[in-house]
Amino acid sequence: MRENQKILKIVKNIIFLMLLLIGVLLVFHNTIENRLVSMGTDSIKIDTISASEIEKNNEKNTSFNFEEVEELDLKTILKANLNKDDISVIGAISIPSVNLNLPIGKGTSSYTLALTAGTMKENQAMGEGNYALAGHHMDREDLLFSPLFQVEKGAAVYLTDLKYVYEYQVDEQRTIEATAIEVLDEIEGKKILTLITCDNDGNARLLTRAHFVKKIPIKEATSKVIEAFQIELNNK
Repeated sequence: MRENQKILKIVKNIIFLMLLLIGVLLVFHNTIENRLVSMGTDSIKIDTISASEIEKNNEKNTSFNFEEVEELDLKTILKANLNKDDISVIGAISIPSVNLNLPIGKGTSSYTLALTAGTMKENQAMGEGNYALAGHHMDREDLLFSPLFQVEKGAAVYLTDLKYVYEYQVDEQRTIEATAIEVLDEIEGKKILTLITCDNDGNARLLTRAHFVKKIPIKEATSKVIEAFQIELNNK
């Protein structure tokens, strides 16, 4: 009898601890997600790779199928952090006015979008045509593409592949339908940047458009621009 009571007590304690753990996860769910995204993004930022690695990553095959993208939940974020080798970093985007500094990953796989801004078309090139990037919107305003909601018209946007810096200037922001894929189309004679993220309720999309200004060798970029990407040129 005493042995059975002892076992029952152990089982009750285990159940209590499990319920306590579940409660903690529910209470701190968003905090845990935010922290994991922040840590994962920092670990694959542009300062962790070289220009030659970017060239190799550009040759890799990856997914551009939005229908296969999983919801950005704790499970997806954990899997992305455990499979960072599957994310092909090909550059970075910086918007100094809103402190956005994010690696650019090739494609729109769930892992890529969990930690980077993903390219939306397979053969797009920085400074050419309609360069389109997608990124998630989170409840913490400094993560992924969340800072886009603070961007103002005229803001400078910089892209880099560690060889050149490509400067754009924001022209417009507007809400579009989630199905408005025509915004990815090329516009004859124009070089533009298209940034897309979910709106606050997730049903529509926030579109940010910018026009191309100039392309300069990264070694000729100003210290302010280099600092925005948080890189050390001596290491590249």
